[in-house]
Amino acid sequence: MSDVIQAKTESTTSYRHIASGAAFQFGLVAAFLTACIWASWLVSVKMGAQSVLTTFDLALMRYAIPALVLLPFLYQSRRLLLTVPKWALFGIVLGAGVPFFFLSSAGMHYAPVSHAGLLIPGTFPLFVTAIAVVVFKEPLSRPRFIGLIFIMIGVMTLLLISMLSLSGDVWKGDLFFIGASFFWAVYTICLSIAGLPPLAATGLLGLVSTSILLLLLATGVVTSGMSLVGADELAWQFFVQSILVGLCTGFSYGYAINLLGAERTAAMGALTPVLASILAIPLLQEFIGLAAALGLCFVCVGVVYASGIVKASR
Repeated sequence: MSDVIQAKTESTTSYRHIASGAAFQFGLVAAFLTACIWASWLVSVKMGAQSVLTTFDLALMRYAIPALVLLPFLYQSRRLLLTVPKWALFGIVLGAGVPFFFLSSAGMHYAPVSHAGLLIPGTFPLFVTAIAVVVFKEPLSRPRFIGLIFIMIGVMTLLLISMLSLSGDVWKGDLFFIGASFFWAVYTICLSIAGLPPLAATGLLGLVSTSILLLLLATGVVTSGMSLVGADELAWQFFVQSILVGLCTGFSYGYAINLLGAERTAAMGALTPVLASILAIPLLQEFIGLAAALGLCFVCVGVVYASGIVKASR
């Protein structure tokens, strides 16, 4: 019993570790870079929405290449893995693995990509904070609370605008996105607790997820459409899924969490719908109205407060 209490105490201490000074600023840059890549990924998904590639194909590109490339880093951290609580490792591979990817993809069948950009990275800071406060008894500072309120107002504003302009089964997709958001929050918390090197954690995630995907393919649960698309489309999806999302954000997100902590990194991730909306103007000719712009402003202000930028600058 004492070992369990000690393990929880150590996990909580690791979870609450926050960098300071220049390291904190580097963490902010890494989190912002991650949000930019996520936004680019959402826009690319919408641009290639007519592809015959299946969810399995995209997931395999997302996880298999990082698993192969980062396997040496995972091997180097094999002893450190033994010291990490098993439930934290389970949360890493479950939270950002196959369940998260398939929930996100399922939501795309019912709701537009803009909803994914809004609900997945926009709401998971709220889930992360809820887990931190309820499970780890993390104190909720006033600036962070104010920031989360602003983020919530911004997300609800954007969601309400989108829902009023659409009909049908959009709500089903939104529920899938919210479920994916919760899984990503679990991943964020567990990654923070584990304290693994970012490349080793990404390698572990890729290895376990690839194994699950190959098992699903062998049993006939999923199918592949790679043979039906051209080389250009495969190359583009490979670049986005494997290089940008799989490798780059695998490092930058884990790096940011190790320096900023789970909650501040999650708050920075809420910038994704803002950046995606900005990118959609020149790339997709999708312009936002005054009300939507107001909602995005609320999210931006919320990120500034909840991420700790204000406190760090004082």
